[in-house]
Amino acid sequence: MGRQRKQRIRWRFAARVVEETQVALMLGTIRILAALPSRWVLRFADGAAWLLFHLDRRGREAARQNLRVAFGEDLPKERARTITRASYRESVRSILLLLHLQPLTEAKWRRWVDIPDDVESDPRVKQMRETGAILVSGHVGNWELLLGMRVAFQDLPPTVFVAEAIPNNAVNRVVEQLRSHGDLVGAMRKGGARLVTNTVRNGGIAAILADRNVRGVHGGVYVPFLGLPARTTPLPAWLALRNEVPLFPVLCLPIENDRYFVWVGPDLTQDLGTDDPNHQLYEVTRRVNHVLSQVIRARPEIWNWTLKRFKGRPETDLGEYPAYSRYDPDSEARKRRY
Repeated sequence: MGRQRKQRIRWRFAARVVEETQVALMLGTIRILAALPSRWVLRFADGAAWLLFHLDRRGREAARQNLRVAFGEDLPKERARTITRASYRESVRSILLLLHLQPLTEAKWRRWVDIPDDVESDPRVKQMRETGAILVSGHVGNWELLLGMRVAFQDLPPTVFVAEAIPNNAVNRVVEQLRSHGDLVGAMRKGGARLVTNTVRNGGIAAILADRNVRGVHGGVYVPFLGLPARTTPLPAWLALRNEVPLFPVLCLPIENDRYFVWVGPDLTQDLGTDDPNHQLYEVTRRVNHVLSQVIRARPEIWNWTLKRFKGRPETDLGEYPAYSRYDPDSEARKRRY
């Protein structure tokens, strides 16, 4: 066996040992968090959010620029700081509650989340059961507990969610395991389109977070978000229109006493006013961004403002875009398609 090959084997073995060690440490942390009283976990989450807010200079700067896009220069600095700090709090709570509630059961989920009293007779839920559906959400409130709906509504069709791949394989393995409730299956955004398409085609449900910047090579198109064209995935709209199933916005919003409430919006594929497939695709995607923008403007403290939502821009001039945005040279070709 050659020297270089032996070295590669040793490096792969060392990488595997490191990865397995990381997994073991993460699982141990999860077991500790699951055993702690909920009030301790919330206090720990709030303390971690406070520390992260003060250490994460890049995140604070991205949040400052995003807030300027949404609310203009007139937003007082102290108000912007308060919103950003609360945003960190909601995001950290979303992650740590996912760890604390393992293994997630219906009883645990319902201790934290309220649902509408008439949910069983809701025609939207009935339609989900009969035909499947597309559910769109964002990094608003507790998006992790939103996935936990699967344990409360076990009579729904098979469900798949689309998530960003985490660079660390060990973290990816653990997080995917934590998010898998019953037959809920995760699909990485890169390469997950086929699994999602097959699930919906067979009468299942696809859940997609739609408030991330999506590069043009992955299908992203420019659609208004918080007042500026932002690269957005048209996948939810394409799946709904192609398979003739409803598309519902769904959010898990914080309410009093550290609880959450599941809000389900109307079917965004209705009354499009055009038969042109490209215009229909654009209009449904625009409606998705409009709903999210409305909620974020009304309750800015519950959205993750550190996301670089406007990472690409369609014009060479910076204009109203944040300083972190970069000109997207192939945007003109995509704009002509829609």
